[in-house]
Amino acid sequence: MTSSPNDHFVVTYQQGERPDRWSWEIRRRSKPLGIKMTGDGYQSDSAARFAGKQALADFLAELSKEEKLPRK
Repeated sequence: MTSSPNDHFVVTYQQGERPDRWSWEIRRRSKPLGIKMTGDGYQSDSAARFAGKQALADFLAELSKEEKLPRK
Protein backbone atom coordinates (compact mmCIF):
# COMPACT_ATOMS: atom_id res chain seq x y z
CA MET A 1 0.00 0.00 0.00
CA THR A 2 1.32 3.42 -0.86
CA SER A 3 1.05 6.56 1.19
CA SER A 4 -2.17 8.53 1.61
CA PRO A 5 -3.32 11.00 -1.07
CA ASN A 6 -2.54 13.84 1.35
CA ASP A 7 1.10 12.76 1.22
CA HIS A 8 1.40 14.14 -2.34
CA PHE A 9 1.28 17.84 -3.16
CA VAL A 10 2.00 20.35 -5.92
CA VAL A 11 4.52 23.19 -5.78
CA THR A 12 4.86 25.94 -8.37
CA TYR A 13 7.88 28.05 -9.13
CA GLN A 14 8.99 30.68 -11.60
CA GLN A 15 11.65 30.05 -14.22
CA GLY A 16 14.24 32.75 -14.83
CA GLU A 17 13.53 32.99 -18.55
CA ARG A 18 12.12 36.05 -20.30
CA PRO A 19 9.21 36.19 -20.62
CA ASP A 20 8.74 34.65 -17.21
CA ARG A 21 7.46 31.09 -17.23
CA TRP A 22 5.94 29.08 -14.41
CA SER A 23 6.34 25.38 -13.66
CA TRP A 24 4.73 22.81 -11.37
CA GLU A 25 6.15 19.74 -9.64
CA ILE A 26 4.45 16.89 -7.77
CA ARG A 27 6.21 15.96 -4.53
CA ARG A 28 5.66 13.54 -1.66
CA ARG A 29 6.04 14.43 2.02
CA SER A 30 6.98 11.00 3.41
CA LYS A 31 9.89 10.28 1.07
CA PRO A 32 11.12 11.38 -2.36
CA LEU A 33 9.21 9.98 -5.32
CA GLY A 34 12.30 8.68 -7.10
CA ILE A 35 11.31 10.48 -10.31
CA LYS A 36 10.45 14.08 -11.13
CA MET A 37 6.92 14.80 -12.29
CA THR A 38 6.87 18.33 -13.68
CA GLY A 39 5.25 20.60 -16.22
CA ASP A 40 6.50 23.95 -17.45
CA GLY A 41 5.85 26.84 -19.80
CA TYR A 42 2.85 28.38 -18.01
CA GLN A 43 2.29 32.13 -18.15
CA SER A 44 1.12 32.50 -14.53
CA ASP A 45 1.34 30.86 -11.15
CA SER A 46 -2.39 30.16 -11.17
CA ALA A 47 -2.19 28.42 -14.57
CA ALA A 48 0.73 26.28 -13.39
CA ARG A 49 -1.06 25.46 -10.12
CA PHE A 50 -4.25 24.47 -11.99
CA ALA A 51 -2.34 22.19 -14.37
CA GLY A 52 -0.29 20.70 -11.53
CA LYS A 53 -3.38 19.91 -9.48
CA GLN A 54 -4.97 18.21 -12.49
CA ALA A 55 -1.80 16.17 -13.06
CA LEU A 56 -1.78 15.20 -9.38
CA ALA A 57 -5.43 14.09 -9.54
CA ASP A 58 -4.68 11.99 -12.64
CA PHE A 59 -1.59 10.49 -11.01
CA LEU A 60 -3.47 9.55 -7.83
CA ALA A 61 -6.32 8.03 -9.84
CA GLU A 62 -3.90 5.84 -11.79
CA LEU A 63 -2.03 4.94 -8.61
CA SER A 64 -5.30 3.85 -7.01
CA LYS A 65 -6.10 1.62 -9.99
CA GLU A 66 -2.65 0.07 -9.83
CA GLU A 67 -3.01 -0.69 -6.13
CA LYS A 68 -6.22 -2.60 -6.81
CA LEU A 69 -4.54 -4.98 -9.26
CA PRO A 70 -3.70 -8.43 -7.87
CA ARG A 71 -0.06 -8.91 -6.96
CA LYS A 72 1.90 -11.56 -8.85
